[in-house]
Amino acid sequence: MLWLGLCAPAALAERPRVIALAPHLAELVFAAGAGEALVGTVAWSDYPEQAAELPLIGDAFRLDLERIVGLNPELALAWEGGTPPAAAERLSGLGIEVLWIRTRSLDEIAGALSLLGERLGNPAAAEAAAGAFMADLAARPAAASERLRPAFYQVSERPLYTLGGRHIINEVLARCGLANIFADLDLEAAAVDFEAVLARRPQVIVISQEPGNASPLARWQRAQSQLPDAVRLIEVDPTTLIRPTPRIIEGIDRLCAELEPAADPSGR
Repeated sequence: MLWLGLCAPAALAERPRVIALAPHLAELVFAAGAGEALVGTVAWSDYPEQAAELPLIGDAFRLDLERIVGLNPELALAWEGGTPPAAAERLSGLGIEVLWIRTRSLDEIAGALSLLGERLGNPAAAEAAAGAFMADLAARPAAASERLRPAFYQVSERPLYTLGGRHIINEVLARCGLANIFADLDLEAAAVDFEAVLARRPQVIVISQEPGNASPLARWQRAQSQLPDAVRLIEVDPTTLIRPTPRIIEGIDRLCAELEPAADPSGR
């Protein structure tokens, strides 16, 4: 994918100076071919490499208003469902326009690309990226609901955190034949009890890699006797599997590949 689209000098001059308030929003700007517009982003903005080189303006919980003012942005990209409304209000009070980006479903990733391309002066590149993403998505349809296996997605171990019905993970899992056991929670994410997970009898447990956790599977391996027979424990890279950007296709493919039955050494 071409991250940095070619634009005429006039188009570049019309682009607003932009800050992104979530890592996936910075990635979406580059995917839409408008990376030159970004002047700052938040911690964990690590893809593509150009995003990691931008000035940091804070993290998911705190913004450095003094540094933001120094960057002189005209537009802030906020994550609907993730960016605290109070943070957006403070930016508006500084005269910075706030554009809310919603990516609760896989289809909305394409919509976000189109919107960013339109607002940031590169609609042709953004539409091409959105079209390519939708084609990739169509080639990976969800399994029929009656064929989905119950699965638990672990964000973190301590506290034990998972993703609920409002999160894009539900569509991601369905494309690999899985159903989120906590999809009934009307939340993006929630802390859950270990016993609550056991009670819902997951057949697959998908575990995010966590910085500093050398053995993310260990807790579940110790509890193997309390889990359904032949439960699958799978460790994944969350930056591709749950970050709502075009790279989520890569995460889907990796998860589906992990779920494929191991080849029989006898060839049968």
